[in-house]
Amino acid sequence: MATNLSKLKSGKGTPPPADDVPDVIETNPRPDEKAPLRPLQVRIPETVFAEFSEQAGREFGFTHGAKKQLFLRMWKAYKAQNM
Repeated sequence: MATNLSKLKSGKGTPPPADDVPDVIETNPRPDEKAPLRPLQVRIPETVFAEFSEQAGREFGFTHGAKKQLFLRMWKAYKAQNM
């Protein structure tokens, strides 16, 4: 978030009022997960990891949890195809 320098004063005093921003807690796009989570650790080549990370970022945004969301989408597609 950029600071509006015109609102700053050179002397002491109260800080400028905060700009209105959306409530990120209220607009959280992540689904509520009720099932307990377990880690899944695999060792893959660095090139595959980089490609997977890039694809996850493109599909879900470069945010925390993007790789997990991509893995879950792949898992659901796999189950739908094989069942």
